Amino acid sequence: MSYADQENGSLSALYEVSLRGNVSELDTLIGRDPLILHKLSLTTFTETPLHISALLGHLDFTKSLLRHKPQLALELDHSKRTPLHLASAQGHVEIVHVLLQTYHEHACLMSDQDGRIPIHYAAMRGRTEIARQLIMAKPESLMVLDGSGKTVLHLCVEHNHLETLKTLVQVRDLSGNDFLNKTDLHHGNTILHFAVTLKQVETIRYLLSIPKIREEASIENKMGCTALDMLVDAVIMNNGMNQTHSLPSLNPNEKYWTKNFKLGKRFLQHQGERLEEMRGMLSVVATMISAMTFNAVMNPPGGVIQANGSDLRSWKNMLSNNVKDAMELHPGRAVFLTTQESDFESFVMFNSISLAASLSITLLLVSGVPLKNEVTMGILSIGTCVTLTFLMLSYFFGGFMLGFKSANHVFHFWIYLWLGLLGLIVVFSMIRVISWLVKVIKHG
Repeated sequence: MSYADQENGSLSALYEVSLRGNVSELDTLIGRDPLILHKLSLTTFTETPLHISALLGHLDFTKSLLRHKPQLALELDHSKRTPLHLASAQGHVEIVHVLLQTYHEHACLMSDQDGRIPIHYAAMRGRTEIARQLIMAKPESLMVLDGSGKTVLHLCVEHNHLETLKTLVQVRDLSGNDFLNKTDLHHGNTILHFAVTLKQVETIRYLLSIPKIREEASIENKMGCTALDMLVDAVIMNNGMNQTHSLPSLNPNEKYWTKNFKLGKRFLQHQGERLEEMRGMLSVVATMISAMTFNAVMNPPGGVIQANGSDLRSWKNMLSNNVKDAMELHPGRAVFLTTQESDFESFVMFNSISLAASLSITLLLVSGVPLKNEVTMGILSIGTCVTLTFLMLSYFFGGFMLGFKSANHVFHFWIYLWLGLLGLIVVFSMIRVISWLVKVIKHG
């Protein structure tokens, strides 16, 4: 047998030993040929033995390979992945720890052919402890985008790994960081957009519990949609799906008006099971409306009088003819409360009613009260109508204060249209309630 054949045989044996993870056999091969690990670059194999060992979880074998040739930790396979990529994806915590002790500053930031670094795979597979180790070893790896322009947080949400997402936020203390609202490169979606699109109710609730995300929930993606827009669309779509009811068979002996009431009830009735499924999504919508109305008062349109002396003096000079208003000036007072008091008070009143109604809806939804009875549905319907009506009115008065009074005819048109829609809803609700009463009376 020629020397070349012997060398090829030894290298093939090395790869077979890697599959088994046998350390004693590895030591025997190295004893026969101390340079065997250095000859790997001369082979046609696309992976090194360390890639195989890291993929299969052979801890002792991995330690032995790194002891003899630590440079293997930076070798790439045919997909440009390091052993750390593979161990992170497979969830081998101890092997990741060993690899991080060798060249961790380089391996943590090495991208494969898909533009992903090891922490991207940990996020995609929900390897929470590994993600923690990678962040601690190289904090800046959190900021690296993958090949599709997504952050690590986007990948956590996209693959529905809430615990991993929470860990990353806590380890790096991101609760007040703008990185939480970073958009993906191609579509401009935040992680809240992702959660809404994928209907991950628990993730949405967690994200909205973070003030930084809640404050900037109005960020638009490249389609011009906010997360709230998409959430409302999702609720509407869910409301319109699975409505494959067939009309009931009517008893010819029943009175005509009873038949019609039953038909109306069957057509308009919301199925209890579907509403229970929608409970989480509706509570999120109500929570976001509450946040919007709260922020509208805490940060009023037109701003507030600043604390610096020059600003305060200029306002007092402007109101010198009105002693009462001049005496009431103080830093933090709303500008429009001074210049357009009547419109501002109406704005605050309507906004406050909308806030109270949305909080009431949220309380009803999270209380666990079943949504299958007509009383609960009636309260929920009234609360929703009140919330949206006064939210619209506060918007109109906000527009008046900002100088859009020239568009009065447009506002009046929308008010009349809205009142017409409310009228239809009232008629439908009355039909539903009357049909329910008919059933109660009939069955005594």
